Amino acid sequence: MYMTMEEIKKKYSGQWVFMINCKRGEYHDTIGGEVVVHSERRDKVIGEMSKFNDGKSKTFIGFVGEIPEGISVIL
Repeated sequence: MYMTMEEIKKKYSGQWVFMINCKRGEYHDTIGGEVVVHSERRDKVIGEMSKFNDGKSKTFIGFVGEIPEGISVIL
């Protein structure tokens, strides 16, 4: 089911998400898609995302919400 990023942020806050069939905004930012894998553990999401990535649809993987204290992020 397609959801906007605002809906995804509310529902999956504090989790990693993998989305397929993503729509991009004017500046190529992800504005929504279908969440097919989500977890508080990044390794679980990465381990399962290959089941859904067909190489044709636009995909997104990322952390939703505020980054927990003590976690480093490289952009």
